[in-house]
Amino acid sequence: MPEESKNITKDDFKELKKDIKSKKGQDKEEIIRQIATRDKLERDYKEDLLEVTFNSSPETKRMIKAKRPTQKQMMTIMRLSAEAAIYEGRMDTKSLQKMVDIYDKLPELAAELVVDKNLNKQFWTDKISFATLQNFITEVIKETQKGTGVTADDLDSFR
Repeated sequence: MPEESKNITKDDFKELKKDIKSKKGQDKEEIIRQIATRDKLERDYKEDLLEVTFNSSPETKRMIKAKRPTQKQMMTIMRLSAEAAIYEGRMDTKSLQKMVDIYDKLPELAAELVVDKNLNKQFWTDKISFATLQNFITEVIKETQKGTGVTADDLDSFR
């Protein structure tokens, strides 16, 4: 059975049936085109992988294949970074608890981003250092923010 069809649930079929019933008056070709476009965009996202190289120790670099963060994941990373900046360095109990809450979310986020499912939340929580986890998340952000690698001269040559 293809990988994509394993992830289809009964709820997906119910939602599809509901969509089709609500659009009975619409052109069937348009509905098929919309479904095909969504499927293609989702497949493109699954295939859009990053090769994230980060330090697992001061002298060791590792590379992990990761998914490009979704908009929701990117907003989570940005929110956690902003919150950490606010509370970092403060020594009161409220700030320390907030930092614990923030850092407690990083292993789950890392597990969502990596392609290798063996690198799950438990792995990121118990098997590597906090510095390695931070390095990985930081490099994911850097890789995501990199441009396409096409220079302005290259763009001009295509025109």
